[in-house]
Amino acid sequence: MISVRYFKDGELTRIKLRINGSASIDLPDNVIAIPAFADMHVHLRDWGESYKEDLTSGSRAALAGGVAAVGDMPNTKPPVRDPDLALKRIKDASNLKINYRLHGGVPTDLSLLKGYVNIGIRSIKVYPEDYGLIEGIIKAAAVNNMIIIIHCEDPSLFRSLKGNDSRIHGENRPIDAEFTCALRVMQLALIHGARVHLTHVTDPRIVDLAKLSSRITIDATMHHLLLDEESCIEQVNDPFYCKVNPPLRNRSIRSELLRRLIDGSISIIASDHAPHASGEKFQNNYDNTSPGFPGLETTSLLLLDLWRRGLLDLSRVIEAYSSNPLKILGVDNDAHLLIDTKSSTVIDPDLFMSKAKHSPFSGWVTMNRLIGLIKGGELLMVDSDYEKVFPGLINENTLVKLSRSTK
Repeated sequence: MISVRYFKDGELTRIKLRINGSASIDLPDNVIAIPAFADMHVHLRDWGESYKEDLTSGSRAALAGGVAAVGDMPNTKPPVRDPDLALKRIKDASNLKINYRLHGGVPTDLSLLKGYVNIGIRSIKVYPEDYGLIEGIIKAAAVNNMIIIIHCEDPSLFRSLKGNDSRIHGENRPIDAEFTCALRVMQLALIHGARVHLTHVTDPRIVDLAKLSSRITIDATMHHLLLDEESCIEQVNDPFYCKVNPPLRNRSIRSELLRRLIDGSISIIASDHAPHASGEKFQNNYDNTSPGFPGLETTSLLLLDLWRRGLLDLSRVIEAYSSNPLKILGVDNDAHLLIDTKSSTVIDPDLFMSKAKHSPFSGWVTMNRLIGLIKGGELLMVDSDYEKVFPGLINENTLVKLSRSTK
């Protein structure tokens, strides 16, 4: 049994969390418990890209980041674009300690969507390469009562310019490609009665439009909220590392996007955890740099830091990165995250559980520390500096993660 202050309905109240073992532990007031996080947009790779990440390392990265449920994307190698391969993926993930959900890829025959539903897949992921079929996809998904999760960029507006750093990526994939896609998708959702979720939105105008319909939801990532195309290059000191899809925007647009998180217009946060080998991110030219960053071990730290700095209420943090994404994933929350509110964390990619040991947030200091995660009566994650706090509760299933503090 663990006695801890638990945050619920805007208040901290001391409760007792049941946990396997005979120990009875009273945690100090600076340690609080909240519902564990849920990340509806991750790429756990494996299969032909297991050198970047695999299901085991990705799930360990999730636990280290306080995440107990994930929605995995289908752009694997080979890609998941039919129910048979989807079923194999689900079976491969069946022994993970986290709650695993898979978003299905667009099949060549849209009648196969029914097969997805039959194996428990409730969402379909649409990429820019699928955009030419978008009306048929939305219509078929509506018939099957599936959520369409779309990476919304209209590829007809893409360009092929050359540049000296990753800022050229924003010119090659301009913000209007995102906006025009969103306008069309929103219209089709209303026509066909579909449920659409626009993921990793970077355009504040799309956030404003999404509020007008209950059929449309959106999420944003911490890299699009906290980094702009110039600050990222300065932070990383590599000309093309900051390439990501959709691109980082300019400082003004990023500030407007962050303002919409603070005012509650952005209801979901996702990491878009996109692990790549270091050789695919550093010292490359523009064309050969893989887009994206690992995010499972930084998103919660950065989001909680906004709370600790007074920019967000803790209830908003929980809604955005736990209760709201859980609704889309169709998962009940059965896990709790323990946070030391008086400690800090220096983001150090060398200590990541992910195979991707890099981050645009390397060296950032957050005013919080994730010290434990309890799920199913087990302590599934503990920070190495806090092992002695949990005597008798650490076993072979417990992930012991390393972290750095400013102390």
